[in-house]
Amino acid sequence: MKPLKYILTFIFLLLLSYTEAQFRIPKKAYWHLSGTIGETIHADLNLVKVNDSLYADCSYLLADNRIVLGSLESQKPYILSGKMDAKGNFQLKPFGHEFPDLTGQLFNSGSFRGDCKEGKDKKAYRFDLNEINPSGSVQFNVYFLQQMVNLVKKPKSPAGVIQMSLLSPLEAGNPVISDTLRNIVLKTFNSSGYRGNNPDSILNGNFKVFKDAYLSGNEDLYRQKADAGSLNWELLKYRHVVCNMDYILSFYILNYAFTGGAHGLENLDYTNVDLKKGRLIKLDDILPETGKQQLSMLLTRKLKQMNKLTEAQKLSENGYFVDEIQPNENFYLTPYGIGFVYNHYDIAPYSFGATDIFLTADEVRDLIRPFMKGK
Repeated sequence: MKPLKYILTFIFLLLLSYTEAQFRIPKKAYWHLSGTIGETIHADLNLVKVNDSLYADCSYLLADNRIVLGSLESQKPYILSGKMDAKGNFQLKPFGHEFPDLTGQLFNSGSFRGDCKEGKDKKAYRFDLNEINPSGSVQFNVYFLQQMVNLVKKPKSPAGVIQMSLLSPLEAGNPVISDTLRNIVLKTFNSSGYRGNNPDSILNGNFKVFKDAYLSGNEDLYRQKADAGSLNWELLKYRHVVCNMDYILSFYILNYAFTGGAHGLENLDYTNVDLKKGRLIKLDDILPETGKQQLSMLLTRKLKQMNKLTEAQKLSENGYFVDEIQPNENFYLTPYGIGFVYNHYDIAPYSFGATDIFLTADEVRDLIRPFMKGK
């Protein structure tokens, strides 16, 4: 019987090691997650991991229009960021306080479970999010680059620091669509003039542009005033995915640059792709010319609601540059609505930050219904 016992033990250890290998946490990964938060929220997360850092964009639908977790603005996507340790324990926190913190564990290659807490009572709600890659969605590889450029060759030299996270789509069933999509995704990230579709080359090319600009813009200034604070530069460039389902891919580049002065500047640049046809979605594709004035009225009314202004109050008398908000091409789509984003200085001073106006599917149902699920 001893040989049988040894054989069974060997098989058990082999299976155990195989299971552990299957659950090995990747250094870089993209997950398209779907599941529930509490009993009233269906959530879709596009989660990216780079080393021990996480960032995610969460879209959600409230069951029966009930709001249990705080005062969430109707179906508007939220950005979260956090950390994950070597055992898969993680925490995601929102930018702002509208969305609850998510604290949990990665149980296998694509199963995230845990608790979320918010509110004064700190009541915990369970969440269960699992990776899904249905037809009409895209899988991504994650590429990352972090570099530092010293201005001079001496200790405590001023430096330029750059971090970039680039998502590149994997091969899809239709090679024509797949190639077109890859070109769109990489082209929108590429600021170096590189003409290929190699993600690492694009990152390195972007770094070279940053390095050349940093050195040429600061070497003379260093000779004149070596202790100038503006000699330290920073560039953060991250690809985020808002929607990746139902043949709609909506993503943006979060670009933050500090090149001296009183503050840095952040921009959010959005792109939408029809995954059935492999082409960009422009506003004219989903909105007839006759609907633009109606959409402008909806955007203006929603922004006033966001600022607790009455219909009679003017935006221009409350800090904005304009009284009517016109739709722009910097928009995103989700199954639950459409959002228009206005960056710093587009419609308001820098102190206002970026303005994100989200209209639910019900609010725009008669205008752009073909791209919306609704409730």
